[in-house]
Parts: sequence; C-alpha cells; structure tokens
Amino acid sequence: MILFGHPLIPSEQFYHISSIDAILKTPSNSIIALLFEEQNIDIITHLRDNKIRFALYISSELEAVLGENLGATYLIVTTKNGSEIQRIAEHYLFDAKILGYCEEMDDLETLIEMRLDGAIFGDALVKITT
Repeated sequence: MILFGHPLIPSEQFYHISSIDAILKTPSNSIIALLFEEQNIDIITHLRDNKIRFALYISSELEAVLGENLGATYLIVTTKNGSEIQRIAEHYLFDAKILGYCEEMDDLETLIEMRLDGAIFGDALVKITT
C-alpha cells in the first residue's frame, strides 16, 4: 500500500489546482490533483498531452473508467465507493493506482481492509490558486 501524507512516511505532495495557469505555480515534476468534472476536461487534456502526472477525485465507477482512459496516474476515492472501484481497476488492469482519502488516522485501517492501492492524507494536498 502506497501512503501519501502519513506523518511517519516521507512522500510526494499533490498540488490541487483549478486552472491551467495554476500549474505554473507548482514545482516541476509535481503531481497535480483536480476534480473529475466536465469543466476540467481542458486541464486534464493539457496534463495528459504534456505528460504531467495527475490525480483525479472521482465519485463513481464510470468516472474511474474515464479517468483511467484519460491518463490519470492516481484516482482518489472515498470509503463509500473505494472497494468497487478497486475491483474494477484490478479487473481491467488499470495503470492508475486507487487511493483512498484519509481524513484521520483511523481511516487508514478501513482502507487497508478495502485492499486499496494506497491512501492519501490531507497533509499531502497543497491548494494552489491563481
């Protein structure tokens, strides 16, 4: 299991953006994070075309399949939909890793039981504004 933002484990940070211009305010080789929404398709396309690693917050199995096909490196899920999305990712051999969002340390045990690829804590997320 991959851990991002756990206080005992050094890890990369994810930079949450809401525009293409915000990418310029992130360190090189950053992992960009954004919501999977129709208005973000231009940003997602830009990230994919420029081979920039990115994570998508997804809320359904359909979004997981679309996110994988759009080239996401990570798909961030909740405990509500994580197990089913992980099963789909394994069945279709996704390249994207499924990360469960942890609001508190107790959530990690739940994600371990769900057999997700990894976990991301809030400390790994940096909000970038333009």
